[in-house]
Amino acid sequence: MNEHIWQLLEIEKTNDTVAIRQAYRAKLPSYHPETDPIGFKALREAYEFAIQYAQSTEQMDGQSQQESQEQAVTHPLTEKQIKENEICTAYQVLLNDPKRCFNADEWQKFISSFYDYPMAIIDSVKWRLLEISYEASNVSNACIKLLADNLRWRQQLKIQSPNQSEKYDIFLNHIESEDLFDYTLLPTTNRALQDATINYIDYTKWLFYERRSSDLYDFLSQDTVIYLPNDKSLMLQFANWHCVARIPNQTLLDYALNCITQDDQDEHINIEWKYIAAIQYTMLDKKHESLQAWLDLYNSGHYQEKAASWIAGWCSHYASDYFPLLIIALNNSYCIAAETSETYLYAVPQLTATTVARLAQIDPDEYSPEIASFIKWSLNVSWNYRQILALLLLDDGSNRLYRLYRHAIMLRHGNPTLLQQIIDEQSKDDFEHFILQNLQRQAQQQLTWLEQIPPVQEFKAWLYDSDENTPIPDKFDPNLNGYEQYYGRLWLDRFDAIPEHAKKHLDNFSRYANIEMFDWFIFLESEHYYQFPTPPDSSCDKNVYWEWYRQFILTMAIINHPYETAKYLRKENNTFKLTDDDQILPVINIFKYGNWQSKTELYNLMDNNSGLINSILINYPDSIESDIDYPEKIDLKDIENKIEQLWQTKFANQNPYYLMILNTILLYKPEQNLKLQQTLNKIAGDNDDLQKIANSLEKLSLFPSSVNKDKYQHNDLTARIIYLEECLANYCGLIEEDDIEMLEGLKNHSDNNMILRLCAALLLARNRENQKQVDALSLPENKWWQFWRLDGRTNRKGFCKQIFYSLFIIGFSALFLDRYLSDSSIYNEVSKFAYMISGINIVFALKRRANDSYLGEPSYFIIYTLFLLILIPFWKPSYKKNNRYGPPVKE
Repeated sequence: MNEHIWQLLEIEKTNDTVAIRQAYRAKLPSYHPETDPIGFKALREAYEFAIQYAQSTEQMDGQSQQESQEQAVTHPLTEKQIKENEICTAYQVLLNDPKRCFNADEWQKFISSFYDYPMAIIDSVKWRLLEISYEASNVSNACIKLLADNLRWRQQLKIQSPNQSEKYDIFLNHIESEDLFDYTLLPTTNRALQDATINYIDYTKWLFYERRSSDLYDFLSQDTVIYLPNDKSLMLQFANWHCVARIPNQTLLDYALNCITQDDQDEHINIEWKYIAAIQYTMLDKKHESLQAWLDLYNSGHYQEKAASWIAGWCSHYASDYFPLLIIALNNSYCIAAETSETYLYAVPQLTATTVARLAQIDPDEYSPEIASFIKWSLNVSWNYRQILALLLLDDGSNRLYRLYRHAIMLRHGNPTLLQQIIDEQSKDDFEHFILQNLQRQAQQQLTWLEQIPPVQEFKAWLYDSDENTPIPDKFDPNLNGYEQYYGRLWLDRFDAIPEHAKKHLDNFSRYANIEMFDWFIFLESEHYYQFPTPPDSSCDKNVYWEWYRQFILTMAIINHPYETAKYLRKENNTFKLTDDDQILPVINIFKYGNWQSKTELYNLMDNNSGLINSILINYPDSIESDIDYPEKIDLKDIENKIEQLWQTKFANQNPYYLMILNTILLYKPEQNLKLQQTLNKIAGDNDDLQKIANSLEKLSLFPSSVNKDKYQHNDLTARIIYLEECLANYCGLIEEDDIEMLEGLKNHSDNNMILRLCAALLLARNRENQKQVDALSLPENKWWQFWRLDGRTNRKGFCKQIFYSLFIIGFSALFLDRYLSDSSIYNEVSKFAYMISGINIVFALKRRANDSYLGEPSYFIIYTLFLLILIPFWKPSYKKNNRYGPPVKE
């Protein structure tokens, strides 16, 4: 019998109960109790004897083991044991039968079979059934729960099995949860296939919740064979796992599309399938289908944030030129209604942190210069309109992309008319419509605060006040740190047609920082340099209004970026409807039709013969006018190269005397004496008068009396320029405030000679450099009582005190010493000493007073000494800044 046991189980003789149980379960399908009851009974007996053998604590030799087994056979099991074994065996068969194991009806039949047994047997066997259930794998929780509820395992667990209550309590809690999916949908042909599917789904679910998406990706990417049942809930999870792992799957996409077309499911489930389909479309690189799927999902009101994020990803891949525009369109600024709070700043639409972060991740170098300027403009805190003029010019109505960019820019710079045009805009293209509807949402926000926020209305009330002399309210005055100036600046950032008295308000208050988009508009019209075209009627066609606005933009672009605009006008075949008498038309004709190939050639074609041209050339790169307008940026070394290489054409017909003065200012240095001499002689040529002028300028001496001053336009102004150069050429030489104002006026007036204006700018630059050198000197402070400091400074009050003390010593020695000193020799010696000290003190006072007003004049001390009798040193005002003798005396 012992050999027959192991042969029937098809294993070697062993005391391993786990191996015995596995062998028994493997043989059960071959001995079904309904089709082969005899074989099943023999298999069961073999299993029980094998277990008894394994559990035996005594080691028996061959004969003893045989006798023991034979004895067990000769003593059959009791009736109770047989019935318990029958129940357990039937349960094992149920668990291992692929056709019945997940069928709740079959489980109910098994439970119903308990009525065939006495209650005592069921009460006894229920705990064996619990152990079998505990050790079983891949069992339906729903089915086991039927058995658990019938046998009341949980209610009796702590009474019947207190030692194992914790172990089984965990198991009973587990079966309360739902199954991974509907196990009845699995194939009923193979238990191994069922186990493989359940294990696969269970492990995948664990990875999804417990591990990284990369681990999920690695697992799902492996080749395997499982059966996916047609369980929509499971398939939705399975599809979602693939989406999280970023694994494209055409089969899942097809399944999702099929589910979307069905009407027998809830709306939220349908939305989930649409979300899955959109992701799979994207991962399968289906350009048009993925975009449409995401747009539909966004418009449905579900998954809007995720849909917007995926649309942005699609845009960066397939339509990169739209990407910066899309980020601005997706900006979702929450604005508090103006009437609900006095903190009006929160009523102003602004870029959110998410939008700024997305923009900051874009590399402008990957885009055209115009779109790159849009990115930089968006990230600029001040949103300077000068940055995006070129992009606005591109919107001539022929390109939808530039039109959308124009709308995005107008969210910040657009007046109510242009904001309303955004709201009224339409598009048949789904993607453009998506961008447009988001821009329209923001345009409505902008219109709301522009028309309702109280500070803006108050600022407009002042601006449109018919009384031109009405001062700006203090709260809008930036010079007074007005707490609501921000709102005024926001309004001024939106160019609009304003009445004449409003222009006067802005002109009278020109200190307002740049007055934003009105800066050049107000300046040119107030100076009568240029008259902008009259705006069209508000009821006109929107394209007509934009053309008027675009013409304003063209003028601003020409003034702010003349060379870049010239290249644009030559390259782009666009038309601007300018009248024949438009003052800027000649400039445009030079840009479009002039014979130029470089910025220098174009610059030389433009004659500075008007305030408008001067305003344009101020912003021209490397122009004379730009150096004149910004003397603080002048590089005195670089400007020599500009004169020699860039401005020769401009200087060709200029007054040679002025050119000599200009080169003298540049080259009057000891180390450049030879170059100055050569340059002046080259300008003079064979002209005797010019040679005389050149010789006098080499020494900064007076204009030669033998030369006609009127012929070379030598006057007090040119003489003063030469004198100021002589002052600045000295060590730490400076010029007075009156001279600085004179030079500022000379350089700023465009009607003055260009060379003299440049000379004025150079002198201002030299004075600024010298002042920096003086300020960098480490000199002690000056006090009025430091009489002994010959290299110090004193003001008028200190000078008077020092002179008074000198005179007091002289008077004291003359009136009192002879009265107390009877010895005349001693008196004479003391008097001489007193007079000497007083004289030295007067000389020091004179020198200190002269030092206080020193600005670099040649032989200044000798001159002051000669004019001491008329007290020039006393009346000369103090220089209020540091000079070579240190800082001024503090009062």
